[in-house]
Amino acid sequence: MNLPPIPPSPAVFLDFDGTLVDFADAPDAVTVDPDLVDLLTRLRSRTHGALAVVTGRRLEEIDRFLSPLVLPAAGLHGIERRARANASILELPQSSQIHRLRDRLETSSLLGGGINLEDKGNGLAIHYRLAPQAEAEVKAAMRAAISDLDELHLVEGKMVVEAKRADVNKGLAIAAFMDVPPFADRIPVFLGDDVTDEDGFRVVAKLGGVAVKVGDGPSVAPYRLDDRRQVLEWLDLMTRTETSRIP
Repeated sequence: MNLPPIPPSPAVFLDFDGTLVDFADAPDAVTVDPDLVDLLTRLRSRTHGALAVVTGRRLEEIDRFLSPLVLPAAGLHGIERRARANASILELPQSSQIHRLRDRLETSSLLGGGINLEDKGNGLAIHYRLAPQAEAEVKAAMRAAISDLDELHLVEGKMVVEAKRADVNKGLAIAAFMDVPPFADRIPVFLGDDVTDEDGFRVVAKLGGVAVKVGDGPSVAPYRLDDRRQVLEWLDLMTRTETSRIP
């Protein structure tokens, strides 16, 4: 395995599903490795607090899965943000068009038969992991459903299509973290597995950082790890590699 380089003073950003945990048939059914919280606690110490989760999930879910650990984080692709572990969660205003899209989806014939709606409040996700044969139908239906809703944008992930505000993405979330301590003046490292992580990879590359794609598929990220197991092994290696403290 050609391991990605470990910068001397990293600021580490981690996707959650598909990167720190394996996918499950339902979002709440994922299994968290019993050693994950300990690993992230050690990584937080090693990076002097410059560790954040950047995810499409709500942060209340991340906090529940990683309890008792609370990290800086961006949720809903950046709609939610917590700059420090002890800070409140700031959430961008909800688009009124989300309500219109929710009504359209709930009254449509799309749902059922393994196709499920996840209501994230500020975003709506259609999961079809239990009905993979419906991929084309789901994508076409979602594109049609938002065709006149210009405030919304579709993100097509692994067995999911999500509608969210068009003015947020993981790259912008990472860039915002890099403007504030303890992330500022460090070298960004971002690990993610999905199409939704590509914006983050672009920003990290522009900042001279280390972008790591997890798993198969095309990506702008120059580095790659095969799966979650390799992610955890590489992060463990980082905890045992001397890093620099930024004054």
